[in-house]
Amino acid sequence: MSGSCQSFAAGLALVGSAAAGTVLGTSTRGPSSEAVPIVVEASENIAQGFPGVPALQSFVSASWRGKWILIGGRTNGYHGSGGKDTDFERAQANKKIWVIDNTTESQQRVYSFPVSSLPNSLARVKDQWMSSNLLHYQDGDTLYIAGGYGENSHHEWVTYPILSAVSLPSLVDRVMNGRTPFADSISYVASPIVQSTGGNLLKLDDGYFYLAMGHIFMGRYADFEANNEGNQPKAWQKYLGEIRKLKIVQNSHHTLSVTQEGTFRNPEFMRRDLNVAYTVFPDGHTIGGVAYGGVFTKEQLNFSHPVYFGPGQVPWVDTSYEQKMGTYACATMLLYDSETRFMYTTFFGGISHWTWSYENQRFEEAPLAGDKSIDPYLDGMEWTDQISTLVRHGVDTFEFVQPFSRLPVHMGAEAVFFPAPNLRVVGSHPDILDLRQLRGQRTFVGYLCGGIQAFPKHFPYREDSPTYRPGTVPTRPSNMILKVYVTAPRLH
Repeated sequence: MSGSCQSFAAGLALVGSAAAGTVLGTSTRGPSSEAVPIVVEASENIAQGFPGVPALQSFVSASWRGKWILIGGRTNGYHGSGGKDTDFERAQANKKIWVIDNTTESQQRVYSFPVSSLPNSLARVKDQWMSSNLLHYQDGDTLYIAGGYGENSHHEWVTYPILSAVSLPSLVDRVMNGRTPFADSISYVASPIVQSTGGNLLKLDDGYFYLAMGHIFMGRYADFEANNEGNQPKAWQKYLGEIRKLKIVQNSHHTLSVTQEGTFRNPEFMRRDLNVAYTVFPDGHTIGGVAYGGVFTKEQLNFSHPVYFGPGQVPWVDTSYEQKMGTYACATMLLYDSETRFMYTTFFGGISHWTWSYENQRFEEAPLAGDKSIDPYLDGMEWTDQISTLVRHGVDTFEFVQPFSRLPVHMGAEAVFFPAPNLRVVGSHPDILDLRQLRGQRTFVGYLCGGIQAFPKHFPYREDSPTYRPGTVPTRPSNMILKVYVTAPRLH
């Protein structure tokens, strides 16, 4: 073991010596066996306490003073799964703005407002807010929404070149109490530089927004699939293949402006349906972004090298590490320990080319064989119920799968994680929880909400039940709300 690996292993042993179990997966430079540094659990379903909460997937999410805001997304399952719902029909779009009041001790209250009730002057926003796989970012009390794909009011299937913004205090007040005309707090601009679906939007401490990857899809997916997923005038797609540095300004009179201040291109950026999250860089204070996974490679699988980008820096690809889990858009949870400088990014379920074999104690690839037109067909991308965590310390990375805790069903894809209130965060970033407050105890840290629930095994859904053929797996939007707990050992 190299000197850097020895220090990495020693640091991990320091972090995880009090936890039970073994690390289930390592980098090529990381340790082969250490104690699990954190235990993550997400199996307690409390949806009964949220009467009327919608079952959605691929939606926009935000929070404001204990209220969750849900916009856009779909009310059906994975497109084309189970031999139906190939297209993103407007009939299955989420047509309401939802506010879920999670501030009461007992039963939570759910409120909604029809998107169609917004004024005609916001017709383009109304279409966008009923689309799927939108890019979004909450900047304080303002929610920004970019792109998205779906059927518009003219029965055309488009990726929207729209950037919209809304004041969350006004939106929440109007939806819950009917007092404030929050339509006056919505602004938007049309621009091709924000036309993307399946990408991500992030703001860094340099004040710029970063639009990471995604693609443009125009036309019906059924027509695209009928042409062997090749471009044609009726239906085509184009991957952005870049990270765009944007300047977004809220002007007077409720108008927006957006300009592109930089462009970073790389063949590794030809991704969509990925996870993009904050990360604390090795210096312990710079907060940047990192892109995990995404599809599709030339083998029709997921990308595996993380892509890092920071304020004033050119994005770079970490070719030294190949990520196994969490490579398709799913709910994520971020923890950072400033004392040890370990960054933990946890991925909840979703879709993966790899899975952890509890029996063989190793990662195993999902088989890839044949094509959609003939049997046997194996697409190499399987639904998973496993919870994994990617750990980064300095330049070293490894990941592990929770050995004793799994999701109650195959879920997590296109879901969201809402942090619990009153937890300390790192700096001014509400997405990164301070791990130090969790040490030495089991702590409730947040909620897992929405996303796609899949049934890859036939009834009665046991491990030994027959498996559905890829493309025929029944799916639906999850109606579960799971409480998430973290147990972290004390430092010694």
